[in-house]
Amino acid sequence: MDTTLHYEIEGAVYALPTEVENNLLRMGQEALTNAIKHANADEIRVELIYDRDQVCLRVSDNGQGFGIGNIPASEGFGLLGMSERAERIGAQLTIKSQPGQGTEIIVTVNWE
Repeated sequence: MDTTLHYEIEGAVYALPTEVENNLLRMGQEALTNAIKHANADEIRVELIYDRDQVCLRVSDNGQGFGIGNIPASEGFGLLGMSERAERIGAQLTIKSQPGQGTEIIVTVNWE
């Protein structure tokens, strides 16, 4: 299956702490891997948004989606890892998905 990837960077790019940068990269990789391997998506959108007081990574796909509470533990390690990474850097992780509706993963890191 061919997959089209759209990516966009919004705002003025600025340096992030190494730990934040590395964890955002790994969460983005996991979201892309999930969209390609499990969602059967043919379109994926990656957005990195720099605001003055926060950075937001958003990965969305038009794949098959899933019920958030219906992930077998044996298949949920990627999402669990993303949750642990978000917690490690003080980020908020939001996962939006429904069967047949695709998936959206949003990671927001606030600066105080």
